[in-house]
Amino acid sequence: MKRTELACYLLLASAFILGGLLVGELNRRGGILPQADAEMVLTRGNLTLMTAKTRKDEEALFVLDNYSQRMMIFTVDLGKKRMELALSPISLKKLFRGDDDDDDNHRRRRGR
Repeated sequence: MKRTELACYLLLASAFILGGLLVGELNRRGGILPQADAEMVLTRGNLTLMTAKTRKDEEALFVLDNYSQRMMIFTVDLGKKRMELALSPISLKKLFRGDDDDDDNHRRRRGR
């Protein structure tokens, strides 16, 4: 076996070893795909709060009001240290069902 062939085989072996170490480290850190972090969610009474990074130096605060079934989204600019309402409150009934009617009217209209 020539020196160049030996060098190629050693390089291939080291590439497989480094690849295996990389996959092992990624699995140890939670996998290749990003995962949701439930530690950023806080629930008190009828309110559920969650933060998420939306841009560089900007985070969003999602506020779910379980009583009124509305969601509000605030942007938090960390650089300027300010927070403002990003969207007007969103009705979760309207978002997931398509209307604001109560259940009976909705069932009657769909023929149930």
